[in-house]
Amino acid sequence: MPVITMLSPKGGVGKTTTALILAAELASSGRSVVMIDADPNFPLARWAGKEGRPSNIEVIPEVDEDEIIGTIDEARKRADYVIVDLEGKASARATNALMMSNLALIPIQGSELDAVEAARAFKVVRNAGTARERALPFAAVLTRAPASKRLWPRDLKAVVANLKEAGIPMIPTALAERGAFRGLFSMGGTLAEMTSADVGSLESARENATAFADDVITLLKEGVQA
Repeated sequence: MPVITMLSPKGGVGKTTTALILAAELASSGRSVVMIDADPNFPLARWAGKEGRPSNIEVIPEVDEDEIIGTIDEARKRADYVIVDLEGKASARATNALMMSNLALIPIQGSELDAVEAARAFKVVRNAGTARERALPFAAVLTRAPASKRLWPRDLKAVVANLKEAGIPMIPTALAERGAFRGLFSMGGTLAEMTSADVGSLESARENATAFADDVITLLKEGVQA
């Protein structure tokens, strides 16, 4: 089954939140998801320890970089989707996970510094594709963006334009800065269990998450066909 890997050399860009949003949306449509938490801080494992984790989402803390290939291989045999949340820095664990992946997603915020740091991740992905003699589809994911494009600041627009000019594919739906997304880790569970009393603009957050997941599935299908 498809393996989707999240990586970013820069912390604080919403990588793990992006992974959880995607997993929750896939699970809400009845698909089984295994999340491999390969971040040394194990944020997904902590989320899984709270109430509200759907029964069709399994979280595996991965502590041994030498075993991640086997962990991914076993996971994809029993789940519809496998999502790997990697640590930020380049490592043997990252390379091994990418070798097993069908799609790599690189979350990025709208600053020049983020774009420069993300370039390192794009290089790692391309190198993994070269090593396995088969290109690895990848895309940037814009995170924590203003909800309306009309409110995007000039530097964010410039970053997006530069990525497109460089031929870097981007997920069409940007993940907005939403209290509901932040609340996933503080409250546990998924957007489906939250109420408007918990966070504001909940319905907008749900629509944003669904559109993002639909884009990822489309990109994944296109990559498999290619």
